[in-house]
Amino acid sequence: MNAVFSPSFKTGLSFATFILMLVYFFGLINIEHSSLGISEPLFEVTKEIVIIFDIIFWIIVCLLTLELVITYLKIRNTKTFVKKYWLEIILLIFMPIFIGFKFLKLSFNVLKQAKIGKTIFKIFQKIKKS
Repeated sequence: MNAVFSPSFKTGLSFATFILMLVYFFGLINIEHSSLGISEPLFEVTKEIVIIFDIIFWIIVCLLTLELVITYLKIRNTKTFVKKYWLEIILLIFMPIFIGFKFLKLSFNVLKQAKIGKTIFKIFQKIKKS
């Protein structure tokens, strides 16, 4: 159990989390290139690439959770833990919620296409009546 609480383990865990965050950030910029005003992605975005970056996101969430659990096991005082690490706790809670915005963006695209289809249908109806 001492190996889990060792400073070198926690430093390695933080370093691995940081590296994965950098990779995820780079991938997210590449995947969402059009939303950011970048004309072309740096590498081809396939469904597999998107799935890989989704997996990286959840690995980051798990590593951050593990860091908080180890920190709590070291402190063993809920009040002190929440008082000292409240921001990390809130961020960890909201991270999975923000991934939902990606699905929301997809649903907005579907709604926009449906609206365009409805408008085209109305135009054709007006042309038929004329």
